[in-house]
Order: sequence, then C-alpha cells, then structure tokens
Amino acid sequence: MKYAELDKLSRGEQFDKIKALCRFQAIIGLCIAVVILLATIALVKTWGDLEKIRVPLICLLSVGCVASGWMVVNNLWFLYKQRSLDMPDQLLHWYEKRFKNDRNAAYLIGFGIVLCSPSLWYDIFYLDDRYWILLELVSVAVVVGLVIYSYFHDDILRNIKTRRDEEIIDRLDDLSKKM
Repeated sequence: MKYAELDKLSRGEQFDKIKALCRFQAIIGLCIAVVILLATIALVKTWGDLEKIRVPLICLLSVGCVASGWMVVNNLWFLYKQRSLDMPDQLLHWYEKRFKNDRNAAYLIGFGIVLCSPSLWYDIFYLDDRYWILLELVSVAVVVGLVIYSYFHDDILRNIKTRRDEEIIDRLDDLSKKM
C-alpha cells in the first residue's frame, strides 16, 4: 500500500492497515525461519555419513535450530502481542523489537555456519596439507572477527530492511507523532 492510498484513510483505518502489514511481515518471518531450519537439516543430512565430524554437525544443527526457533518464537510473540496493541507507538516499539531479534538470530545463524562449517572440519580431519588448513582457519578467524565488528559497530544486517519494513516504520512513526 502506497503513502497516497494511506493518506486518504482516517487515522484509525491507517493504523488498521499498517497493523495488517505488520502481521503479514511477521508471517513472512515465520516462513523464513522454517526455511532456515529445513536448510540446516538438509546441510547436516548431506554431511551426516562422516564419522569424524559428527560433533561439528550436531553443533551446526543445534545452532540452526536454536536460531530458527528464536525467530519462530519472536514472530509468534509479535503476532500474539500485536492483537492487543491499540496505539501506533506501541506497535512501532514491538515491530522494531521483532526486527532486532530476527537480526540477532541471523547473526547467530552466521556464526553457526562459519564456525561449524562441515567443509572446514572435513579438511581438518581428512587433509594432510597443514598449510591449507592453517589458511582456512585464519580465514574463518577473519570472518568471525568481521561479523563481531559488524554486530557492534557497522551492523550490516540493520541496513537490510525491505522497502515494506521501512514504509511501515516510517508510517508508524508519523502516526505516533500525530497522536
């Protein structure tokens, strides 16, 4: 829904439309969490026959399940809470909180993929070339350092918002200032 279409509506109708958009975004977040869970399970299934790297695979599965579970609970909690919200500033607060928690879960998934990568652990256990393993471990350490730096300083994922998310946040901010 465009700004011009929302401007024609009353404040209550605008709030109801934005609330419906928030609900739709939370449902999309639930679907993404399920896809992440299924992708984690598929990744573990493809590497599951190797005996020596079972512990990293279990760790990867655990991190993926915890992060996607966190996203599911976060979005379900928002959907539950959103029903009872009747002020734009409250909805804005909970919507931004949902977005922040999904961002934190995405960072957790990134750590799980980088640190528990089956290809990394396969190379450690099965390759004889120690220089290649050392190079791979250094690259993993650099990526982990960049992710930590990004989380606390630059925050790459904070800037990854859909146009609809930005529109919802802007519109809720405008509505909360008017009331």
